[in-house]
Amino acid sequence: MLDENALIEDNIFDNLPIYRYRILFWVVLVFIAAIFLQFLEEVIYVQTVFFTMLMILHLTLHSFSGSFKNNYAWFYFFLQCTIIFVSAFIMPHGAPAVLLGLLPILIAQSIHIFNHSLKVIFAVVLLYLPYSYAISVNYGIQELPFFIPILFFIMAIAVFYSILYVRQANAWRRMQYYLYELQMANQKIEDLTIVSERKRIARDLHDTLAQGLAGLIMRLEAIDIHLQNENTDRAKEIVQESMSQARETLQDAREAIDNLRSDSVTELNFVHDVEKEILKFTEAISIEVNRSFESLPPLSSLIKQHCIYVIGECLMNIAKHAQATNVSISICCKKAESIIIKIEDNGVGLNTSKIGKQVGHYGLIGLNERVRILNGEIDIKSEKGKGTRVFVKIPLTGSKKKDEK
Repeated sequence: MLDENALIEDNIFDNLPIYRYRILFWVVLVFIAAIFLQFLEEVIYVQTVFFTMLMILHLTLHSFSGSFKNNYAWFYFFLQCTIIFVSAFIMPHGAPAVLLGLLPILIAQSIHIFNHSLKVIFAVVLLYLPYSYAISVNYGIQELPFFIPILFFIMAIAVFYSILYVRQANAWRRMQYYLYELQMANQKIEDLTIVSERKRIARDLHDTLAQGLAGLIMRLEAIDIHLQNENTDRAKEIVQESMSQARETLQDAREAIDNLRSDSVTELNFVHDVEKEILKFTEAISIEVNRSFESLPPLSSLIKQHCIYVIGECLMNIAKHAQATNVSISICCKKAESIIIKIEDNGVGLNTSKIGKQVGHYGLIGLNERVRILNGEIDIKSEKGKGTRVFVKIPLTGSKKKDEK
């Protein structure tokens, strides 16, 4: 993850090409002005060659100023000062252009290189002294009152422009940083959406195909037992029931696929579908279910769908593992605020500490996920030999819909 402060405080001048182009343009103008002023008074070719080399070195150091920002800032400052003052002395008549053109730029840059008021003031004093000396040598000390105000005037303009430009550059770079953060956030949301969809598909596969196939296996096992006992009539009945269940499982799978493809959930008749789950259960293991259904307020499709899957999963677990002889289901509404589902059996019980830890056993994991989606609570209590009790409480408002989007 990028650090905003590091991004903003990085050397602006070294990373913005438009600034370097302007510096290049300005130094070229200073170079031309210095040669023009010098050649008006005296033509000196050798010094001009050295002056040209110094200006090239000056621009090169500007290009790599970011490398000097931390540990070598004073070294960079000293090198640039040396280049400017040597250039002023070898081009005596062009010295005003060199000094007044390059020193303010260096001072403006020192604000961002040193990033400390005392250091900048110290740098200005260091530049002021040799500047005064250079003017005195080339033009006489009597010209200082004329050149010093010009220096400070140009320096003020350069510093003001530099601060304004850097603020704009910082704003641009903040925008780049926040754009990057936004892209990362969008990518994370997309990844979470994919994970949520995978979990949703896994739940639907488990609640349709896996449960349906488990029921068919139980019926086939019953058929095998009846055939071994030469009870062919009962075996044929179970075969017919199995064919019917297989068709229902196929239909449920198709409905699950349609729900995944569609943007909305089909309205469900809650009590009717609960009765269908109970019928599947009683046909599979021939145990009557004691049920108690109170009058319920209108339920959302999301609550209906997940509650039916929760009830179906609990009944399937009882059929497969509980070896129960008595099963009861109660559904009621508490103060029109939440729906309460209780499912109890008198089977062999289970070890609740292993819930969600056994590889290949995803039903109870799916229960917790579905209840969490509805912002509800689930409590599973069980003891060996004393059966199992599942308590589910679902609020009628505030259900989470993010996993269904």
